[in-house]
Amino acid sequence: MKTLGKLEALKQLKAAYLQQMFPQDGERVPRVRFAGFDREWIPQKLKDIGKATGGTAIESEFDKNGIYKVISIGSYSEKSLYTDQGLRTFKTQKTFNRILNKNDLTMILNDKTAAGNIIGRVLHIDEDDKYVYNQRTQRIEPYGNYDSIFLYQMLNADSIRLKIVQAAQGNTQIYVNWSTICEFDYCFPNKPEQIKIGNFFRTLDNLIALHS
Repeated sequence: MKTLGKLEALKQLKAAYLQQMFPQDGERVPRVRFAGFDREWIPQKLKDIGKATGGTAIESEFDKNGIYKVISIGSYSEKSLYTDQGLRTFKTQKTFNRILNKNDLTMILNDKTAAGNIIGRVLHIDEDDKYVYNQRTQRIEPYGNYDSIFLYQMLNADSIRLKIVQAAQGNTQIYVNWSTICEFDYCFPNKPEQIKIGNFFRTLDNLIALHS
């Protein structure tokens, strides 16, 4: 019971910090910051944070003996963690340019339900030559002035993801188009502050995983 209590307390702590350590809509300064950082955050469009490439259908390349894990719609969880569906593939003409690199991000543009709990969620790629992405996933290769861990935490924060959820279309299976959401503005600090924030939330995530 003590472990469960600690786990819930950590989850609530993270949720509170996610609300306070990113600026609210229309603001450029978060409510809580680390010492030594006082500059306003700078608005940037989502399309400007990195090179973005849409996925294509690779179901024809699935092979249970494949060495690459496939990131598809079922790979995204409400915890923004990768769910292994057992889908595999090899490097082929269709998949070779869909192999992900460490610190890439992938964003799901569809949701299997109308609730919108998955749409817009982002996965952080932790290893080179391990994953391949399927259709309706957008690959983002962050530019040098953006920290991938920070981007992962920011884009998955409920208050940030709300923009994407509100832009969703459809009924039983909702979706968003990258051409629409890539024009959304978000605020970003300089890279040292990004790294500080990203590492802070990664530490919290590790503690949550330890107590789960």
